[in-house]
Amino acid sequence: MKRNHRIATALLLFAAVGFSAHAAGAYTPKEIYESIGPGVVLILASDDGRLGSGGTGSIIRADGLVITNAHVVINKETNQPYRRLSLFLKPDRVTGNMDKDLARRVEAKLVAFDASLDMALLRMENPPAGLTVVSLGNPEDVAIGDPVVAIGHPETGGLWSLTTGTISAEMENFNGVKGKDIFQTETSLNRGNSGGPLLDGRGAMVGVNTMISRKAADGLTITSINFALKSSVAQHWLASQGVTVGYESPSQSPAASSATAPRSVEKTEAPSPTPPPTVEKPITPVQKSAGESVKPPPDAKSPSKEEKPAAQILTEKRPYNLDRLIADRMKEMEDLMEEMHKKFR
Repeated sequence: MKRNHRIATALLLFAAVGFSAHAAGAYTPKEIYESIGPGVVLILASDDGRLGSGGTGSIIRADGLVITNAHVVINKETNQPYRRLSLFLKPDRVTGNMDKDLARRVEAKLVAFDASLDMALLRMENPPAGLTVVSLGNPEDVAIGDPVVAIGHPETGGLWSLTTGTISAEMENFNGVKGKDIFQTETSLNRGNSGGPLLDGRGAMVGVNTMISRKAADGLTITSINFALKSSVAQHWLASQGVTVGYESPSQSPAASSATAPRSVEKTEAPSPTPPPTVEKPITPVQKSAGESVKPPPDAKSPSKEEKPAAQILTEKRPYNLDRLIADRMKEMEDLMEEMHKKFR
């Protein structure tokens, strides 16, 4: 009886912990992605339409302010900002077809940057209505072992990719730079993720992904060591530029009133042309139980093995190359600009 009592007590404690964690506002990675993904942009920067840089950014205000890493928008050869910055907004569904996925293009201007902190602020030109805003989360609300997710564009992977992991460590004044406080995470990051958000379990941005370690001084391969600037670094730097962005508190999260609805996001007054996806009742494929048979409709005939249609690949597998993407998209813009100049000569 004592053993059964202990088991029952343990189950009750486990259930209580699980309920508390969910009630605190933690969402699934899928819910976070569907709610916050539209607030993440692809950034392509170039001078001549052939060479340049690419990365990720987060929309932090509905009027089109975007934060990213300085090294995404600064030419390392000249230490000067790239002349042309293009932002791409997430499509409703990422297909792997670049013409479809990169149809929503917005030009941007560099507002300010700090190379030592690796922070940059961009402003969209003529931002569209209904932008999704990524809220800042207080880095003090997360600790080592807490789950986090990243959204970005890792080269040779897919655009708007989601990766998951945990907070691995914390470091202050990284590399001797005062105020450069960072999180270490094993959440997968690669070239193209730079400047993107590291999101906590409520979908609030607690870090700006900035660096990866891949090889030690002696040539030894390093894995799962990635770094993100704490959101406090971004908040303080933004304040120095005259931009005030507060932390989203747990009480602001819809989890306080609904345990399953995804976190709401700030919108401009104009409604978005397409309603945000709902994840309250996800549709899952029907699965057979062991020994259960599925009967076809009365008039349907089961196809024979010879009649069975071959599987079709609906989406071409095209992991993108960052340099080629920059060259293609920036050259396209150069051609459009040249055509416009000819018309007005």
